[in-house]
Amino acid sequence: MPVSVDEARRTTPDGVPTRRSRWGVFANREFRGIALAQVTSECGDQIAGLAVAYFVYTRSSNAFLTAASYAVTYLPWVFGGVVLSPLVDRFSRRTVLLVCDFARAVLMLALMGLTFDDHAPIWALIALILLASFFSPVFVTARSTTIPDIFEGDPLYVPAVATGRILQQIDQVFGFALGGIIVALVTPRGALAVDAATFLASFTLIATHVRPRPPVRPREPLRIGALVRNIGPDIRLVAAEPARRYLVLACALTLLFLIAPEGLAVAYAKQEGHGAVAAGLLTAVSPCGVALGAWLYVRFLSPVQQGRWLLRMPAIGALLLAATALRPPLWVVGLLWLGSGMAQCFVITSIAAYNVITDAGLRGRANGLASASISLTQGLGFALWGLVGDWQGAAAGVAWAGVAGLLIVSLLRYFWPDHAVDHAWYQLAAAQRQR
Repeated sequence: MPVSVDEARRTTPDGVPTRRSRWGVFANREFRGIALAQVTSECGDQIAGLAVAYFVYTRSSNAFLTAASYAVTYLPWVFGGVVLSPLVDRFSRRTVLLVCDFARAVLMLALMGLTFDDHAPIWALIALILLASFFSPVFVTARSTTIPDIFEGDPLYVPAVATGRILQQIDQVFGFALGGIIVALVTPRGALAVDAATFLASFTLIATHVRPRPPVRPREPLRIGALVRNIGPDIRLVAAEPARRYLVLACALTLLFLIAPEGLAVAYAKQEGHGAVAAGLLTAVSPCGVALGAWLYVRFLSPVQQGRWLLRMPAIGALLLAATALRPPLWVVGLLWLGSGMAQCFVITSIAAYNVITDAGLRGRANGLASASISLTQGLGFALWGLVGDWQGAAAGVAWAGVAGLLIVSLLRYFWPDHAVDHAWYQLAAAQRQR
């Protein structure tokens, strides 16, 4: 197909967007709506998480129950992502997004109502949080599989994925800060009402901006038993493609050690004699690094170059974490952890390539399995490096995570299917050249 003069100005000869167009994703009405919906709902999640934890601790004075109110939100990502992700392929993805938002808004209002009962058991609060959390992985899977539909054959697809990742990290940083302010100003109950409002705002944005698309698979009767029975066949189907299998392994196994600074930042600051401000800054540097790295990675490297740096980035991140063993000044530690966060940038184009080599009818299940794998290893990483930190100190915990990371990357490099993964990146580059 002939390329217009305007198109030639906006892309390089290999189809990579120029600086002028690379961040033009917000010119797309559908993406603008889905991105704003992401920001509102993710910030609401952070606000609600802090509000519930604060309420549970105030009611029970039990640190374990408070931690449990956070921990239960991870379970649906492991189990719900696998069992429920096929729904994204069987129903209209826009409908799935709307149902998830509406259901979460209703459950947050129910949770708020339950807090007015002074005799309501803590387990009932946690059960409602768990139920609401099961809609999150389905929503995220539906959103991530809608973006390839919006930018099909468009060079802006990878920048769109990068923008989503950047917004996710920004939401994580600012959501907790906003949560603290809102809880202080309007009480935890008011914060839950704010969370419900964010889901309704997300519902409205998706309803008004994202156009309906038919399901990619024929409509089938909804049976939970059938979904459970299909887990094994779905996993085998997704893993049958070597590039898909190793892209998931690379993301999941490397985030197992790159997550260490987030879990040990507070302990490290306290053990080094610093206060809450230092703990907060150290907690924030890793997600800030992810956002910065995502922007730089997509801005300056073509898709093929991004593929070549896939295993180099986590190796660099592991080296930076290992340097924590030297216990340098706090500002140096912050820079090391910022760099290790930036090293997570490879996840963005890995997700993009993963979707490009996956048929539209399989994307829901494939993304659900990938999210479950990554969530599982992140949860294990928090637990593992936390135990090492308790045993040998936070600095040693982060450093040992770096050493383990070098071993993991070496093993991945040894078994890496170069031809299959390189082909995935060439497909990604070709997809961005097509209009």
